[in-house]
Amino acid sequence: MATETKLPALDRPAEDLPPPVSSGRKVWRRFRRHKMAVFAMWVLAVLYFLMVFADFFAPYTMTSVDRTRAFQPPAAIHLRDTKGHWHMPFIYNWQETENLQSLFSSTGAISAAPLSGWHEDTSRRYPLHLFVHGEPYKLWGLIPSDLHFIGITDPGTRFYLLGGDASGRDLFSRLFFGARVSLTVGLVALAIVIPVGTVLGGIAGYFGGAVDTVLSWIIETVLAFPTFYLLLALFGATYKWSLSSTQRFFLITILLSFLGWAGLARVIRGMVLSLRSQEYVEASRAAGASHLWVIIKHLIPQTASWIVISISLSIPGYIYAESFLSLLGLGVQPPDASWGNMLQPALNVSDLLMHPWMLVPGVAIVVTTVAWNFFGDGLRDAFDSKTRL
Repeated sequence: MATETKLPALDRPAEDLPPPVSSGRKVWRRFRRHKMAVFAMWVLAVLYFLMVFADFFAPYTMTSVDRTRAFQPPAAIHLRDTKGHWHMPFIYNWQETENLQSLFSSTGAISAAPLSGWHEDTSRRYPLHLFVHGEPYKLWGLIPSDLHFIGITDPGTRFYLLGGDASGRDLFSRLFFGARVSLTVGLVALAIVIPVGTVLGGIAGYFGGAVDTVLSWIIETVLAFPTFYLLLALFGATYKWSLSSTQRFFLITILLSFLGWAGLARVIRGMVLSLRSQEYVEASRAAGASHLWVIIKHLIPQTASWIVISISLSIPGYIYAESFLSLLGLGVQPPDASWGNMLQPALNVSDLLMHPWMLVPGVAIVVTTVAWNFFGDGLRDAFDSKTRL
């Protein structure tokens, strides 16, 4: 007699089933697998946190100047003095010296030329302290304070962690204030680009016909503008205007927004063209929903993942554009700080060879743009539903 084989029950109690995983959790799981993207996310979080509290973390204010310390070398932080004794972190005062060096010309004549240099005065230590009271400022322009994260309390010297610039200003402090321009220009520009590009692209793709033809012509016309030469021409025309740094910042933002929305609109148009024939869109229109409601409620949310990715990958371009304009002297003007105008002394090869720390703002630009690119790559993989968990 054949034995009856019992099959396992296919219907399990609801409490034994694993809870459903939301789409947001799936995206986060895929994003965490991209280790470089996670690291880049934390790097960007730290950079923007330092930018927001720049007045607190900077040892000096943006316009603080000591012209006797032009091109002062970066401060060396010591733990042992010249006698070998250990101390809490401290620095020595940099002093500039001038020597006379005999130089032989090609004709054999001897000429004397003064050569300047710096040396550490080890006769006195200047301890470093956290949360010190220094130059007064207004946090976010509202809260008066004089508390700084790190500094020295003795006025006999100045703590230039990354050295001084050509005017004797602290390069480390200005790096924080320059981030306010270089890191926010992309965010402000995208606040204009995303609504304009998304709405116009959605309208062109949804209605089609003559509306699509006209809007597509406008989009292609804007994309045909040579971005680099247009920026140079416009800023060159306004160079003689007495514009403040704030006005120049908003002018840069408006121009970048004008040149940036068309690319987003063209992609959104193509996506909406493929989505408008979906069943849920037809059902919404049959239920009496207006065209604007269908576009905003059903079509544009379907493009949200691509918009997020586009944001992260577009910001490096805005950072480079602002930095390049400021480097050429067409953007934010000193004494206001921007990572671009902080690189102006590096255009002189002799100054760059003698003072290589002037390249620090360039390093900050590279680190930020690389971090945004890795972060964008991670978001692109995370929103790709074909990526395995």
